Amino acid sequence: MDDLDRFEPGLQTYSGIVRIWTMNTAEVITDSGIVLFLDTRGQPPVPAGTRVNIEARKYRPCHFVTRVAVR
Repeated sequence: MDDLDRFEPGLQTYSGIVRIWTMNTAEVITDSGIVLFLDTRGQPPVPAGTRVNIEARKYRPCHFVTRVAVR
């Protein structure tokens, strides 16, 4: 990882239910029961209770969403 790159290498995928989704942040409860704190800048809003698949890049302390697919 480059010292200037705050992201960890590679993409991670998750599926779960949207708990909260605002303009810049979201919380998703994954199918395995983990709550993810997400940076959603640039993504369309998703209503609470919607089932989603998320592709994200990890950086501390949350994940930056690169793609969302509503299921």
